Amino acid sequence: MRKTKIIVVSVLVAVILTGVLSALFFLPREDLGWHVPRNKIAIIEVKGEITEDYEGGANPEAIRKLLDRAEEEGEIKAIVLRINSGGGDAGASWDMYRAVKRVEKPVVASIGDTGASGAYLVAVAADEIIATPMSVVGSIGASLEFPFDVPINASEEAEEISSLPSGEFKDVFADYRLNESEREYLKERLENILTVFSKCVAENRKMSIENVTKISHGGWFTGEEGLRLGLVDKIGDLDDAIEEVAELANVSLEDAKIVTLRIEDSKVRVEES
Repeated sequence: MRKTKIIVVSVLVAVILTGVLSALFFLPREDLGWHVPRNKIAIIEVKGEITEDYEGGANPEAIRKLLDRAEEEGEIKAIVLRINSGGGDAGASWDMYRAVKRVEKPVVASIGDTGASGAYLVAVAADEIIATPMSVVGSIGASLEFPFDVPINASEEAEEISSLPSGEFKDVFADYRLNESEREYLKERLENILTVFSKCVAENRKMSIENVTKISHGGWFTGEEGLRLGLVDKIGDLDDAIEEVAELANVSLEDAKIVTLRIEDSKVRVEES
């Protein structure tokens, strides 16, 4: 009798377990608290002016922190840089460019309205660049904003003098005059920045420096023009960029979760789509 009871109990347990497992099998994985982690694709936004100012714009320190998080988290297999920026400070743009270059996971730059000047420098650090036909891209060059109104005529006398320099160019911005030698000096500095910028574009876009020089006049192009010039890989939107980076990472989008990484109160926050 006891043996019969044990057999009956065993059968009941087996039936219950079979029912539970069958139910779990047919439930969506999102309804399970212990499902196998899914692959993730991270979106990191580069918006506004690129500057070292941590409180505003696209800051290199913040972007670096987001990229580090994406690199460290095993579930994140690839990154989309969503760029909407007309550039900013040369040094900050370079820092952000280097941060993207150091990422070992696949990175695709998705240019929305604008990816120009320093923001385009950041984009060329990605494995691929995708832009819409109407996106603003390129603007390869450098500019300098003066802290005062500069007379068009280089020989015009200064309106006021405010410093005593130790060298000819030490007080370039100390007063309102900007003579011919100072203008030439500043132009040389800008040419040096342009040289670095152009080399980065040539290296990452697999273009000759001669071809890059032809379009390094500081002007911008549409995404469609950029495609023809070799500044862009494909025409598409954010969804196309996600599909492209998933392919580069050998990840199925059907089994992947899209997350956006942002900085909030100096900490990385993960938003799931």
